[in-house]
Amino acid sequence: MRLILKKRTFAKLSLLLFLSLFTLFACSNQSEDNSSPEMMDASNNSNDAGFTEAEEYDDADMDVTREEEGTDADPSSTTQMVIYNGDVTIEVNDYDQAQSRIQDEVDRLGGFTVESSMYQEGEDEQRRATLVVRVPQEHFHSFLHELESTSSKVLNKSTYGQDVTEEFVDLQSRLSSKEIVEERLLAFLEEAENTEDLLEISRDLGEVQQEIERVKGRMDYLENHVALSTVTIQIYERAVNVPGIQDRESLNTMQHAQSLFMDTINVLITMFSRLFVFLVGLSPVILPIAIAGIVIYFVQKRRRGERKVNESTSKEQEKKD
Repeated sequence: MRLILKKRTFAKLSLLLFLSLFTLFACSNQSEDNSSPEMMDASNNSNDAGFTEAEEYDDADMDVTREEEGTDADPSSTTQMVIYNGDVTIEVNDYDQAQSRIQDEVDRLGGFTVESSMYQEGEDEQRRATLVVRVPQEHFHSFLHELESTSSKVLNKSTYGQDVTEEFVDLQSRLSSKEIVEERLLAFLEEAENTEDLLEISRDLGEVQQEIERVKGRMDYLENHVALSTVTIQIYERAVNVPGIQDRESLNTMQHAQSLFMDTINVLITMFSRLFVFLVGLSPVILPIAIAGIVIYFVQKRRRGERKVNESTSKEQEKKD
């Protein structure tokens, strides 16, 4: 009987121990399952925090790129822009009159002269000139007609235009895009917190601003050359200058005689001056020759005298004999 009670008691204790261990194991698994999502969330939050600022800057760059691609303007909605140029070669009877008339017309139209040069050539010294002028585009063709009326003959005339509408529209689109990028970079520059981001954004901002200046410069150049057309003018003078009748002053005989007399005096002075320089310069050679010549002359003269004396003496002796 006692043995049976001991067995029952041992069985109950074993059952209680097993239930306790099972309950403890179940609670432990549940606590681990509950803590795992929290740890993973904390880890993810810490990793995301490290990339938030960089991803935000990269996303902004991608947004700006998409904005640039979407700002293409339609060329058909822009006024046509054409740069006109002309080359004209004319022949005139009076260069001074033609040049003055052309300059007056340029001033009247609101233009200006870029280059002006004149030279003479040939035996008759006919004048040739080159003028480069710029006139408002709306007066381009009327100015060419005025040149034709100014000249006695048009030797050459050519006009040509360059359509820059598409280029200008493209520049407008690029400018708008770059200005958007500039605004975004300025905003990021104010929000940047570390030195590395500041340097990177500042470098990108400098490149964008340089590109903006280049685009604006090109646009200004195109607008200026569209607004003002360039005309290159070659002028050839055909007239022969005929001298007029001389006045009395130019025909005064006494003045001409005095002028000729003074010219003659100047020539003589020049000749004697050059002769004197010649003699002085060659005196080391001429002086010994002159001395030798003088000595020879006196020796010869003395010999001739002695010869004459001897001849006269011999004649007197012959007479005495």
